[in-house]
Amino acid sequence: MIDRQRADQLKSRGYLVASLAALDRSELLDAFRTFIHRSRSYQLRFLQKQYGYAYDGFSFYGQTDSSHQAEDDLISTFVLSEFYSADRYPEEFLGFLKGSWKEVAETVRSLETALLTQLDIPGLLDFYHGNAGHMVSNNYYPPLQQFTSTAADNTRLSAHPDASLFTVFPFGIDEELELQVTGEDGESVWQSVDAADSILVYPGYLMEMWTHGAIKAMNHRVRLSDNRAAERFTFSFFSLPFPLREFEMPGRGLMTSEAYFEAYGALF
Repeated sequence: MIDRQRADQLKSRGYLVASLAALDRSELLDAFRTFIHRSRSYQLRFLQKQYGYAYDGFSFYGQTDSSHQAEDDLISTFVLSEFYSADRYPEEFLGFLKGSWKEVAETVRSLETALLTQLDIPGLLDFYHGNAGHMVSNNYYPPLQQFTSTAADNTRLSAHPDASLFTVFPFGIDEELELQVTGEDGESVWQSVDAADSILVYPGYLMEMWTHGAIKAMNHRVRLSDNRAAERFTFSFFSLPFPLREFEMPGRGLMTSEAYFEAYGALF
């Protein structure tokens, strides 16, 4: 699945387009689309404050207290994870959580395990097996014509690194996602990646912290669409520590899951 050459690509380029074909997103897309079209009063029953760990729950454009997106990002999101039982989530998602979730999560876990095996970073594979779970961020971008302003730096989603060890797009991703990579002369450039039919992987802040910056978190953003009337749906999986875990972070000593999220949040 992942050979040494591909693992080296992640270190040199900052991302990896896997040889695996993108998975079918139809079940999750239908569920999320249904939720997005429910009333706001219904959606507000599932805000992040109803969960309390990591990023689970609903966030929306203009929200001032989301831990998952900036107030001016042109997006609404719902985060699902294996950190809570399926019955804690809206009924729209239960079919996916009790069905395709297992297949998708196993594909993501197999890919990440193979990548970590090839990277051979001391202690990290053991940490992953002992402490890492997964969440999926369901991302809805309304048509641009609904907005009178943009997110920071004229974007649809402002630039940021993720909290994850890895961020994985198992259903592929369009070219509106831009990654901040190093150009030929060492300068930072924004680059789209052709991964519409493949699985894209890049490291998050947990990887950067573990490796003391040897593998940096991928800074990324979403550019404005050329089609102002088009909706956009994307789905990204994050590998994150389960709640209430304590682990040895290289160079920092013992760290809890909750302390890690505090350290990530301090970036902003």
